[in-house]
Amino acid sequence: MQTPSAEGTLQTGPDAAPRATEILTLSVSGMRCDNCAASISSRLDALPGVAEARVSYSLEDARIRFDPDAVSPTALIEAVVAAGYAARPASRSTSDERDAEAARLEENALADGRRRMWTGIVLSALTGLLGMGPARLGLPDFPGRLPLVAVLAAIVQFYVGRDFHRGAWRAARARTTNMDTLVSLGSSTAYLYSLTALVLGLDRALFPVYFESAAMIITLVMVGKVLETRGRREASGAVRALLAQQPERARVERDGETLDVGIEEVRLGDLVRVHPGERVPVDGVVESGETHVDEAMLTGESRPARKRAGDSVHAGTVNHEGAFSIVARAVGDATALADIARLVREAQASHAPIQSSVDRIARIFVPAMIGLAFLTGIAWWSFAAARFLPDVHPAAAGLLFAVSTLLISCPCAMGLATPLALVAGTGVGAERGLLFKSAQALEGTGDLSAVVLDKTGTLTLGRPRVRASTSTAAFKERTVLAYAAAVERESEHPLARAILAYEAEASQHAIEVGATSGAQADPGRGIGARVGERDVLLGSRRYLEARGIELDPLASAAKEAATRGDSSVFIAIDGIAAGHFAVGDSADPSARPAIEKLRSLGLGLTMLTGDEPASANAIAKELGLSTDCVFSNVLPSEKAKFVRELQSRGERVAMVGDGLNDGPALASADVGIAIGSGTDVAIEAAEVVLVKDDLAAVADAVVLSRRTLRTIHQNLFWAFGYNVAAIPLAAGLLVPLFGESMRLSPGIAALAMALSSLFVVTNSARLRSFDPSR
Repeated sequence: MQTPSAEGTLQTGPDAAPRATEILTLSVSGMRCDNCAASISSRLDALPGVAEARVSYSLEDARIRFDPDAVSPTALIEAVVAAGYAARPASRSTSDERDAEAARLEENALADGRRRMWTGIVLSALTGLLGMGPARLGLPDFPGRLPLVAVLAAIVQFYVGRDFHRGAWRAARARTTNMDTLVSLGSSTAYLYSLTALVLGLDRALFPVYFESAAMIITLVMVGKVLETRGRREASGAVRALLAQQPERARVERDGETLDVGIEEVRLGDLVRVHPGERVPVDGVVESGETHVDEAMLTGESRPARKRAGDSVHAGTVNHEGAFSIVARAVGDATALADIARLVREAQASHAPIQSSVDRIARIFVPAMIGLAFLTGIAWWSFAAARFLPDVHPAAAGLLFAVSTLLISCPCAMGLATPLALVAGTGVGAERGLLFKSAQALEGTGDLSAVVLDKTGTLTLGRPRVRASTSTAAFKERTVLAYAAAVERESEHPLARAILAYEAEASQHAIEVGATSGAQADPGRGIGARVGERDVLLGSRRYLEARGIELDPLASAAKEAATRGDSSVFIAIDGIAAGHFAVGDSADPSARPAIEKLRSLGLGLTMLTGDEPASANAIAKELGLSTDCVFSNVLPSEKAKFVRELQSRGERVAMVGDGLNDGPALASADVGIAIGSGTDVAIEAAEVVLVKDDLAAVADAVVLSRRTLRTIHQNLFWAFGYNVAAIPLAAGLLVPLFGESMRLSPGIAALAMALSSLFVVTNSARLRSFDPSR
């Protein structure tokens, strides 16, 4: 059994201490439509200790967050089984093995479905030929023709359609209804009525038999299910395609020997050799050698990236021309490739807000349609048949219209409309380095009206460097630099790394300034520490002036830095202004065209930065942003406040950032978008992660989301529009107006229902070839 993974807390009351929860993922088989998933989810949610149950019909799994002290994994499985479905814990094997197992089960199910589908097609054709041939085609009649038709229809009914009857029985036991209820009820009613008429020898003119319609119902719905299964399989193929990129074996150097081992045998710290043309087997850091690596399957970037000693490489990427060695840093499920696959799976298993509305409708739709079919049958049997269909017995007419209404109202298309499009959309995103963590993030990205952009690392290259340094008369420049470096070693800020790099390049002889202690950082402002016997402050103008430091001696240096678009970092030693560093970062060459594309999508753009206004405006001018869109001297906490202010004005806001101090704003935004090279805090807080460091990917994410939403809306329009238009026809409401020619047979009703599902499947499949960058 899979060991549940720890995740989150559960609060059971206002005064209760939160308890740790765990995640259990189950493989669930036997689901026939989205109503089945809703039924399982309701059962699981009703169990004490279950915080959340997400059941996906598309992925055939259940992801349950629960309190292990209140409910056991065994009880969760038993609840699914009690609902009439088979469940087992997802395998503990590696991601690619799990995916191979899922692919094998899907292929077996698809092969069985195809086998029964073709059986149904052949037998339905024979049933139709024998049943209607003598009357309509002038074929010779013969004794025993109708009993033979009944036998052939029975094979279709109970062999080809066995899963529909099983699904209906499971739903009945669970006191609910689903798509199978309608199909089983409709086809069984048509078959059993026809069999009764045949056995009792009733007049065929008054009591026409519908053996061929009963067979056609099962067969056409079976064709729809096979197409649906294939569509779901292809739509979720992005994860399989990603994981297929990881090699099964690796060359590992141990004790002076090169060993060819299975990928599961590679250990952290192993030295792995990669030859030209091979895929990198694990995540690692280049130890020796130089080459170019094709990272398109992770980032969507078509140009190979140059790799040399110290650079990171990832599993699944392709080595081009040179052999190199890497030190393994992540293997198996810990690789970036496995992380991406996990994110995509979780997104595909989640429910978009629009799906919740569809689920509520679908939950009452089936019982409502059963009631409508019953009333339709009663109406035709009691008074309508005698007036409008005098040649048909009222009971037979009532049965005809009741069965047609049941079949044509089958909500297959409704249940598939949203999940198939979402699975296809998240798959397309994964292939292009756009990772949506949830269906809600994918839907929300398409509804955006404003985008807030952090400057450093988002609009710039994120590689700041010191372009000039100045010291006051009271201090030597080398001394100031040594104290600055001593304090900045305690910081993770990009500007701190720039000063440390500058110190390393400039200092030929290190100056001993003593140990650093008591470092206290004020995020977005600066840092203070005790270095040896001196108190040192390092940071922005506001940070030092708030502590009473007079910065007039450095005013000219700061002004000159601002005119170049550089950021100013001031240093004070023992309360006296000591020096100034002009730190500059180049605008990202891809940022300007990306900004233009975002504007063309109708999005309002804002740049937030902690820099002084002059330097912020200089970067904005280079990127083509007006000064009205630039907000400078913004603290990390103020970024989140700014986002909330935009939201209060009715804007749907995305925050794009990559830094530690962007976390609160990313979490506050309607959609947080993190650049892939960003900090772990940014990536964790964001709902969308861009694998490649390219702002154009933000526009691609918006375009993909809007296209996915458009596909969902098209699917839903067809599904609902089809039912609105088709149900009155099936119920015979047009017969009094236009005559008997508007009578819809059960077989034609089944065909219409199958075509409705086919449209949704094929329309969603079109999304898989969509390229959002074009």
